[in-house]
Amino acid sequence: MERRGLRRSSWHRSISAAALGAALSAPPSARAQSKEELAEARALFQEAVALSAANNCAAALAKFQAVANVRRTPQVLFNIAECEARLGKLVSALGNYRIAAAAADGDPRAYDVSAHVGARIEDLEARIPKLAIRRGEGALTATILLDGAALGASEMSADIPVDPGPHVVSARVGDREAARETVTLEERDAKTVEITIADLPAAPQPASASPAAASAESSRRGAPSPAGRRSKVPGLVVLGAGIASGAAGGIFLGLRAGTLSDLDALCGGDRSCPPSARPVADRGRLYTGVAEAAIGLGVVGVAAGIALLVTSGGAAAAEPEAGARAAGAAAAGRAGAAAAGRAGAGLFRAAVLPQAPGADVAGLSVAGRF
Repeated sequence: MERRGLRRSSWHRSISAAALGAALSAPPSARAQSKEELAEARALFQEAVALSAANNCAAALAKFQAVANVRRTPQVLFNIAECEARLGKLVSALGNYRIAAAAADGDPRAYDVSAHVGARIEDLEARIPKLAIRRGEGALTATILLDGAALGASEMSADIPVDPGPHVVSARVGDREAARETVTLEERDAKTVEITIADLPAAPQPASASPAAASAESSRRGAPSPAGRRSKVPGLVVLGAGIASGAAGGIFLGLRAGTLSDLDALCGGDRSCPPSARPVADRGRLYTGVAEAAIGLGVVGVAAGIALLVTSGGAAAAEPEAGARAAGAAAAGRAGAAAAGRAGAGLFRAAVLPQAPGADVAGLSVAGRF
């Protein structure tokens, strides 16, 4: 009994102070009402009492609150709390019961309120659910909200009285929601919710992001940016040119073969040729030189085209494997060109002699081989 008396006296003093503050902050019209306003307030009060008796608490509450705007008597506050309690607004009802008790203290005209308000307060204190919210991993600096209202440090360190029903607990980091949980409480429940933030959601990419920012974001995620990709067109062009050059070299090799046949006919199958064979030999040297150059360029072009195609599919900085393949293709091209040069160098050899071997008169003779 002593403990209950002490508890009552403590909240009694706090509610008395709250009631005094409410009275001091009331507008001047609340202290000096006209007869018409008071008559209208009495009529509203009687209507509200009738609605409450008919169990239409929502309509009764609206009328009681309109009466309180004119005059806040202990009876009006008590009836507001009664309607709120029946509507499930237990936290607000408890507050209005306490204010009504403080206003009725020492007022002989509010004896009926003083006689019943204590039991109402004790009943609601036991029925109101309690919700404890704690910060978990990753949520130490986040803003914690309960039903959309940010909580302070004192609320986070104590149990929060809430109305029965569902409640949303969320956490925000900056302007982004990082965690969200819905918890439902019944009357007399006590629950604890721990807010943890495992992974902060990524901020949406603005539509007006610059190309440089998009490229940096792509690089950070490991994806090549559009600007860092190389076109395959140069590789295809070089490859096609190499193939065409090689084909031209083959054509000139065919012409060289025809020249060999002509020289065989003019020279009789030996190494000594008459002066009339010199144009044919010159033509053979020309075909041989052109074939050498065309085949060498064709091999280099094909190798370079393949290297460009290998390195054109990814970012500007190719992977080590692609770089090795390109280097190998280039080396093969150079080796092929050198081999073609050596092969071409042995295709034809011709010399102009001051005197044909075996001739009995002075003159010029072309001796050569391909």
